[in-house]
Amino acid sequence: MIIHEWTSETADQREEGHRFGQRWAPQLRAARDSYLRLFQQSGVSAEQARSIADECRGMVESFAREVADEFRGVAEGSGLALTDVHLLTARTEILARMTPSMECSTIVYVPDDANPPRTLQTWDWHETLSNETVVRRLRAASGARVVTFSEFGQPAKIGVNDRGLGVHFNILHHRSDGSQAGVPVHVLARMMLDGAHDVAGAVAIAESVPLAASSVLTVVSFDGVTPEAAAVEVSPAGVAVLPAPRGKALAHTNHFLDETLAAGEYSPYETTSVPRYRCLTDAADLARIVDDRERAVAFGAIPDAPISVRARPEEPEHLRWETKLTVALDVAHGAIAFAAGPPSEVVTAPWRRVGVLDERVPG
Repeated sequence: MIIHEWTSETADQREEGHRFGQRWAPQLRAARDSYLRLFQQSGVSAEQARSIADECRGMVESFAREVADEFRGVAEGSGLALTDVHLLTARTEILARMTPSMECSTIVYVPDDANPPRTLQTWDWHETLSNETVVRRLRAASGARVVTFSEFGQPAKIGVNDRGLGVHFNILHHRSDGSQAGVPVHVLARMMLDGAHDVAGAVAIAESVPLAASSVLTVVSFDGVTPEAAAVEVSPAGVAVLPAPRGKALAHTNHFLDETLAAGEYSPYETTSVPRYRCLTDAADLARIVDDRERAVAFGAIPDAPISVRARPEEPEHLRWETKLTVALDVAHGAIAFAAGPPSEVVTAPWRRVGVLDERVPG
């Protein structure tokens, strides 16, 4: 997977969107075409996908106007229809109506002293999709500076801001998915990064918007004194918050941990979510490792660890997932550190570290 980098030059969201869309028009068009193919393979016609995207567009314009402005700029700069820009960011909401997808394993450790949380996540996605992605340094309309990894066309996924907050991102599936129009979960991640400086602020944002699909956003924060973390499970049926105890690790994969939301769990096929969760909890002490690359290497050294997902060639194309990224967040310095590929390959892969400002963060 190729991971590009991009730095915004203005806090004017429409102008920046135009600049981004103009520069990355080929990648945005390729992403649209790839997702339309996936939707078709999953039983969703292009017409259905665009109809759902338009529903999401209305919710973004109502609840996240700055992101809506960015999307208008992206459409103008790239030449894509505005509906297709929204289609890219609403891919979770579109797939939730028909064929849910599985992705991602996350673990965070919250020290019992005045040190920041330590985190690690794998991003697992379709083998044939998103082989070009981007790490963006953004200037939010709120004044926050953000660095986030995402697919082309998404406003955010995994990232940190310069106010001591970070967000990890795992997909979930609930029987209420698709029961109402809602703000796309990737827009929710961006809203948290743009507007929150602690876990409570991120939770308040999650509780303030309607949603059409489910995910868990594992939020970490550090104010220089107190580390915090919580798994914020969101769905159209409600929001649940699972705080991480001090001195303990909190893991999450792709099943609900809140008992009430878990009662509405939905998955139409076998998933590795539970084995991946057990892998993380059994090796939870590794999350204490201070150096982010060493932390990733340690998880990658677990023999036959299911968190390093490899595509199974015997499966249909739209059901083949693989680990495309291993990533850690540093909320103390406002940086993300990452390598393309699973934890098992970090030991030989380039480990990159990018901060919210233009300069690289030492590490």
